This record gives sequence, C-alpha cells and structure tokens, in this order.
Amino acid sequence: MRAGIRIAVVHAEDDFCGLDIRAESARFAGSALVYADHGQLHEFARAIAGFPAHSADVRSFEFGSCDPGVAGGYVKLELRCIDAAGHAEMAVLIEDDSQFHAKAQAEFTVPIEAAAIDSFVRALHTIDIAVSGEATLKSAI
Repeated sequence: MRAGIRIAVVHAEDDFCGLDIRAESARFAGSALVYADHGQLHEFARAIAGFPAHSADVRSFEFGSCDPGVAGGYVKLELRCIDAAGHAEMAVLIEDDSQFHAKAQAEFTVPIEAAAIDSFVRALHTIDIAVSGEATLKSAI
C-alpha cells in the first residue's frame, strides 16, 4: 500500500462487521482488526464529509475499543488542517488487539489531499451498504 489510509471489510455478521484498518506514512505503518456496528462506516463518512470547511477544521472518529476486555483493536483518526491554505493531515492512533500482541501501537500523521476526501467518503458509503470491499484515502506525498 502506498502511504494513506485503507479500510476494508474482512467479514460480516448479522450485527457487526470486522474492519481491517491500515495506515501508512512515509516512514511508519500500522494496522488493526476492529469490530464495528453496521452503519458505523456511514457515520464516519458523514463525520468527515465536506472537510475542510475552514482552516481550523478538525474532524475525529474512533473505531473499536482500547479496553483490553473488548475483542478487536482500536483506531482513532483525526483530520485537521495544518495551515491557512487548507493543507491537511490525518493523525492516526492504532492499537491492535491485546490478545494477539502485548503492546502493538502506532501513532503518526499522514499528509492528505483534502480534495481526495470526497471520493473516500463515496467509497465508505459504498462498502457500508455492500458490507464488503475497501475504501482508500491516499497520502498527498
């Protein structure tokens, strides 16, 4: 994967789906399997649609849980502008399931093109409805 964020549905049940969330910058990478309610990808897409609205815009969303008693990993994604010109980045915090790794955590930022968010949002809606497939937001570098 080239630098960016990829969210893929890896399996689906009646009341939840498993998402493989991978993020990669020029130097760092991480991934986690998280469990999400049906419709959570739609909520994420709705939360980031139209970003950035202004130069101080910040949008944040969380998947999974960092509680070791809950199955699956945890991912926090935060879109934010880094200057008045509207250049943007996504801050990523990824923790894999502690049942598989005692301490597997990555925290880094990925520069993104704000213009690419619209197609990412459309792809998120598509995989949410189909409960299959993947959506990718490629890095600006």
